[in-house]
Amino acid sequence: MTNQAMTHFKSQVFLILNELPSGECIGYGELAKQAGFPGYARQVGHLMKNLPKDSKLPWHRVVNSQRKISFAENTDAYWQQRHKLESEGWIIVGNKLTLNEFGQKEER
Repeated sequence: MTNQAMTHFKSQVFLILNELPSGECIGYGELAKQAGFPGYARQVGHLMKNLPKDSKLPWHRVVNSQRKISFAENTDAYWQQRHKLESEGWIIVGNKLTLNEFGQKEER
């Protein structure tokens, strides 16, 4: 991917993520697809992993295709993401999002 394409990819991913409402989640692959880069799920994961610690983007709303938190259970990152999702109404069993307080089951 050229620098220009990477800049466009990042800006599209960040724009879509920034507009994702509280209480919704999105898969890495779906986020890549909506950004216009289908098949770039791993690159979305790489972007999320490398966000600055003080980022205001709702990175915690991005989960894997099985609707699971991708961090290893019981790590600090896992608990941070889980806490943020639960504060938005999600019920999480193990590492899998089951539904939120509004009854949403589908990821965007």
